Amino acid sequence: MAGLTLNAGSLAEALLARGPASYAPWLDRGPHLELIEQRALPELRSEAWRHTNISRWYQTVLNGNESVAQSRRIEFAGAVEVVDFEESRAAELLELRGDELYQLSAHPIAALNAMLLGAGVAIRVPARGGRLHPVRVVDLPASYQRILMIVESGAEAELIEEPSPFTHRLVELVVQSGARLLHRRLQAASPHRDCSLVAVRVEANANYELAQLSLGGDLRRNDIVATLSGESAHVTLRGAWRLDGTRHLDNQVAVHHDAPGGTSRQTYRGVAGGRSRAVLNGRIEIAPGAQRSDASLSTKNLLASDTAEVYAKPELEIYANDVKCSHGATVGAIDEDAVNYFRTRGIDGQTARSLFVRGFLREAIDDVETARRLGVIQ
Repeated sequence: MAGLTLNAGSLAEALLARGPASYAPWLDRGPHLELIEQRALPELRSEAWRHTNISRWYQTVLNGNESVAQSRRIEFAGAVEVVDFEESRAAELLELRGDELYQLSAHPIAALNAMLLGAGVAIRVPARGGRLHPVRVVDLPASYQRILMIVESGAEAELIEEPSPFTHRLVELVVQSGARLLHRRLQAASPHRDCSLVAVRVEANANYELAQLSLGGDLRRNDIVATLSGESAHVTLRGAWRLDGTRHLDNQVAVHHDAPGGTSRQTYRGVAGGRSRAVLNGRIEIAPGAQRSDASLSTKNLLASDTAEVYAKPELEIYANDVKCSHGATVGAIDEDAVNYFRTRGIDGQTARSLFVRGFLREAIDDVETARRLGVIQ
């Protein structure tokens, strides 16, 4: 199959012949099967995949030759409830989640996650926990993974996703009223092809903060969907990437303001060198009735070589008249004057460029502890 163009139709036929996975038999796979039967998976020329060759990822799905962890490793403390998706209790937690956190029609490859799911974990952080509850997901033993986390009213939690191999990971997060969730994602450089979808619902007066560092992969796609469903909800998304060689990273982000008084902040900084390719499509949607929404998006990118590619596209869609929204995108070269300034202070050229890049990425990951944990600074 290597070297051939694999289309959605041929992949759908192979998956339907194989049938759904036996893992988590309680999971309703009906809508996902229907989508695959309708051949509604993205095609090579799909607009949402214009910068990422989806057929290359399909080859990984069909070949099944990806590397995965051998065991489940989840670290947590306190009164946090953690159950395997195989257990019936996970079905109860999924019911507690409520409505879907994303539209399957807009993220159709999530249907493959349901069909091929082999590992998952459901996490509940009880209400009024009194302190920050950290949960670290180190490894899940399958190529197709699912994480569900519910932070109940008034609780505070931290979800840390450590680098681990997978082909597709679906992360669903519910931050109930007055709760707070800190989400840290570290994506190490990888020779594999992987996709992930993070979908979060933030209820009234709740706070969700994402910090993510990605070093790219042979093909890596991150979809992030954040919905401010309650009044005065707050979302902060911070992303940084540093690519070299032929690594590829495609970030597709959508923030939906569905209730009044919500605030969202998106800050992205990226550096691309070699023959790498970085993509950031950031979207802000203000629904009718979501008055007094305050949203901003800023993405700045540096080209560290003449052969690297960066595609940055911010979008606004507003259906309310009492809002404050802004966006901006820039792409430029590394400032050689700044590098030379370091060199005049006795710092060699390679170290000077490294310091400049780290300082640039810190504009996105500005918290010192988080920046150190993700490896932005040492």
